[in-house]
Amino acid sequence: MRQKDGQNFLIDNNIANNIIKAANLEKYDEVLEIGPGKGILTKIIQLQVKYLTAVETDGILSQQLNHYFSFHGARNIKIINADFLKYNIPNTELKVISNLPYNVGTAIIQKILPIKNWTTAVFMLQKEVTQRLAARPGSKAYGYISIFTSYYADCRILFDVSPRCFNPPPKIISSVIKLTNKATESPDPVFFDFVKHAFKTRRKTILNCLSSFKNLEKSKAAHILDACALDPFLRPDKLSTPDFLRLTDETRKHTIYTV
Repeated sequence: MRQKDGQNFLIDNNIANNIIKAANLEKYDEVLEIGPGKGILTKIIQLQVKYLTAVETDGILSQQLNHYFSFHGARNIKIINADFLKYNIPNTELKVISNLPYNVGTAIIQKILPIKNWTTAVFMLQKEVTQRLAARPGSKAYGYISIFTSYYADCRILFDVSPRCFNPPPKIISSVIKLTNKATESPDPVFFDFVKHAFKTRRKTILNCLSSFKNLEKSKAAHILDACALDPFLRPDKLSTPDFLRLTDETRKHTIYTV
C-alpha cells in the first residue's frame, strides 16, 4: 500500500469490510495477510478469527502495527517484518487476504496458488491483472497466468475499487478477486513450460507451437494433436486448461525429453 512498493493505502472502510466479508471468515480461521500497511484490513480481521499472521516488508509500518496490537492487548496476531516472496508460509490451513502490491502481485499469486494448505484467498489488484487471472479461452486477456490460475483455483472477480478509495489515489482502477483452492496435484513439470512457450508465440498455430517445443517434428506434432482431437490450426489462446493438459500427456507418451 506504499507508493514506493507499488501500492497505495486503502482508506475506505466500506471497501475494507467488503473485502473481508468476501473471505467468509469464521472464529476458528487462521488467516495470512500480505502487506498490511497501516492495518485497515488487519484491525478488522484480528477481531474475527482465531489467529492472524501479517507479513509486512516495511520495517516502520511493522513497528507501528506491533505497537498498536500490543497496546490493545491482542494475543491472536503476529506481525512479521519480511519480504513475502522470501517468507516460508506456515503449513497450516489458511485463508489469505491482501491488498497486493501492484509491482509484485502476480509473483505473490504464483507463490501461493501451488500450496495446498490455503482454502480461500481474496486479493485486490489492478483491474487488468484480475482480468488476466480470470480470463477464459478466446478472450484478449487470456494467457499463461490465466491457465496457471485456473489449474490451481476457481477464480471470480467480485467488484471494482475506485482510485478515490486510496491515498494517494492511483492512476488505475483496482478490482477484488476471490480464489478457491482446487487442491490439485502438481502437474507434469513440462505442462507450464509448454503453456508459457505457446503464449510467447501466441500468433502461431498450435501445430507450430508444439513442433517448436523441444524441437518436435511437425509430423509427430500433428499426430499428437490428432490424438487429442485438436485442430492443428487453432491459436494457443483458443485452448482451455484441459486441452493443454491433454496435449502435455499425449506429448509425454510420444516423446522422450528432459525437464
